[in-house]
Amino acid sequence: MMPIDPDQAESRMSMPGPKYIGAASVVIIVGGIIAAWLGGQGYLPIDPGMAIGMSILLATAIVCCSSTLMIGSFAQRVPEYGDMEIRFEEGKLRFDQEEWDYALEIFKTLAGPKLDHKRALYYGALCYEELNDWENMKIFCKAYLDMKPKDKEVWEMLNRAHRRLFEYDEAHDALERANEL
Repeated sequence: MMPIDPDQAESRMSMPGPKYIGAASVVIIVGGIIAAWLGGQGYLPIDPGMAIGMSILLATAIVCCSSTLMIGSFAQRVPEYGDMEIRFEEGKLRFDQEEWDYALEIFKTLAGPKLDHKRALYYGALCYEELNDWENMKIFCKAYLDMKPKDKEVWEMLNRAHRRLFEYDEAHDALERANEL
C-alpha cells in the first residue's frame, strides 16, 4: 500500500478566526480612542465623542456580522457531522468483524486529507497494524498524537511501528513518552 501524504490538504476559502476578528475590533476601538484624544487636543478636526462612538459602533458591527456568519457556517455542517458519525459506526462495526481493509477505507475517508478525525485516526492506525503497514500506522499515530499528545496507548502503538521499521531510536523515544504518562 502507498503511504498517505500527511501534507496534502484541500484549499478552502474561509473567514478569519475569532482571534483575528477580536484583534481587529480592539485595533478599531484603540484607533477611535487615539483619534478622539487627538481631536480633543486640537490636532484633528473631529468631535472626540463622535470618534469613540463610531469606533465602538464599527467594532460591534464587525463582531456581530462575523458571529452570524460563523454560526451559519457551523449550522450548515450539522448534517455532515451526522453522516460522519454513521460512517464511523459502520467502520467500527467492520473493525470489530476484523474486516481490516474495508474498515480502513472508511477510516481513511473520515480522517480526510488533513488527518483531523481523532477516532478515525486511532482505528485506522489499528487497521494498519493488523495489515502490517507500519509506515502508514506511524503516520496515523503521529497525526493522532498531534491532537492528543497524552495518550499512552497511541505512544505504545507508535513504538511498535518504529520497532517494526527498525527505527530503534524513535521507538525508544516513543516508549519513553508512553512510560512518562
